[in-house]
Amino acid sequence: MTQSHPSAEGQPAWTRTIDLDRLRASGRATVKLGSKQLALFLHDGTVHACNNRCPHEGYPLVEGALDAESCVLTCHWHNWKFDLRTGANHYGGDSLRIYPVKVDEAGVVWVDARDAPARERMQQALDQLEGAMADHDAPRIARELARLGRAGAAPEVALLHAIERGHERLRYGMTHCFAAAEVWMRLRDSLGGEAERLACAAEALSHIAYDTLREPVFAFALPATTTEPPQRWDGPAFLAAVEAQDEAGAAGLIVAALENEDPNFADLEPTLATAALAHYNDFGHALIYLVHVRGLVARLGAPAQRPLLLAWLRMLVYATREDLLPDFRHYAVALTQWPAIGRGDGEIGGDELGVTPFVGRSVRDTLAAVVTAAVHASPLQLHHALMHAAALHLLRFDISVEQRTDNPVAENVGWLDFSHALTFGHAVRLQCTRQPELWPQALLQMAMFVGRNTPYLAAEDPVMPALRRWAVADAEAFDAQCIATLLDHGLALYIFPVHLLKTWAAVRDEIALGVPDAAAEAMRAAVNRLFSARFKQRHVLRTAIQAMGFVARED
Repeated sequence: MTQSHPSAEGQPAWTRTIDLDRLRASGRATVKLGSKQLALFLHDGTVHACNNRCPHEGYPLVEGALDAESCVLTCHWHNWKFDLRTGANHYGGDSLRIYPVKVDEAGVVWVDARDAPARERMQQALDQLEGAMADHDAPRIARELARLGRAGAAPEVALLHAIERGHERLRYGMTHCFAAAEVWMRLRDSLGGEAERLACAAEALSHIAYDTLREPVFAFALPATTTEPPQRWDGPAFLAAVEAQDEAGAAGLIVAALENEDPNFADLEPTLATAALAHYNDFGHALIYLVHVRGLVARLGAPAQRPLLLAWLRMLVYATREDLLPDFRHYAVALTQWPAIGRGDGEIGGDELGVTPFVGRSVRDTLAAVVTAAVHASPLQLHHALMHAAALHLLRFDISVEQRTDNPVAENVGWLDFSHALTFGHAVRLQCTRQPELWPQALLQMAMFVGRNTPYLAAEDPVMPALRRWAVADAEAFDAQCIATLLDHGLALYIFPVHLLKTWAAVRDEIALGVPDAAAEAMRAAVNRLFSARFKQRHVLRTAIQAMGFVARED
């Protein structure tokens, strides 16, 4: 039987464990104190107490080897080494929990096995999490998040820290890692199981770790803080700076707004969204990411605004402007042709648009069909039709295109080219419902997504067979199945589970906002096909063939 001596707050609470003579016999022993199993070691006349379970994978440390000279305990399972005096891990992983020990005059060993104060345990978990992320050690990231949770902290604390630390390590600005974190955390909110909730948070943090792995700090060039008078937010100046790809000028305006005028994200959002849709930017990422920035700011609060907006801005400055390419030159013309008088209220009026004019057409023809329909259709009707068309195109994707090894670089097309049309389309609805003046740009960019995928549709028209094959009979059961897949996706490259997650969430949320039944049926079927896809995560032979062809043309 163990005995405990109660203590005043902040004072040790000693529990009797074992007689020192008994410990001398073998130099080590295990004791159980409540729910804790401790290992005791006698080294050079001093008793040391630690958790018996290795913090890596739980191997009993009492079975380890204790170096007589250094007081370093080695766990034989993976050769991790711990300093028994401090708990420091010489291997670089999780530290070992060490407990205070005293031996009384009667030769009895007492241990203070209380947990450290919650604040101290939270900080330790955050410190150790940073080390785990620096190594992109996914299992350790999960362990540190679990320890953070046991100390009473929500994973948002760790997420904010990761964003603050990582936003300057994304060389070309925001990537999917921040955007995906917002969706993973929303999924986490909907789950009740402790393991499932931890999986969502751990995947979000692991992705950020991967994208910032061993990257240096790429500092933002900002105006001096002593500028007189202080710089102020200027929306037109911001748009001009972005158009000129002037990161420093645009970043200075954002920082000035946040530091000198104390606005919230909603104050800046209209200008940011205008910048996002000023071009057909980087495959729609500018608008998609902006919607997720809004969600993260709402979740994490004001401290998240600066790192998120700066990372987003850098992405926008470096973004490709595909509407300037010859393949998409008709976009600018279509935008000037947008009807000045039409239904601009976003409300449904009369019958829904048919999807046929937007399926299987070239970029030019799809743009023309949208401009023609805009005369009599509401933006929301057009949006429904384009989302429907995007779903049908995903159902018709010719998967042999992705499997080819002899295609030119311009035809490196895969599943994500088709899924992006749906995620971008959902971001359009969310943003343009708030800013109706952006409907023309957004809908025409949706048209380019739909039209650019036409060359990669199956030669025969299998829409109806594909729709029947992938049809979802029970939406609730289907969502549960998708969640189960996401939580155990087994995909090595983060880009693929992220697109599964974001496409599923976008379609689910889009349908919840209200779409025609036929569009909902097609969108669910498209997601079903996407979740059944076998992603080709690397193209080794294709890359080699394309490299040889490129180098040959150089000469």
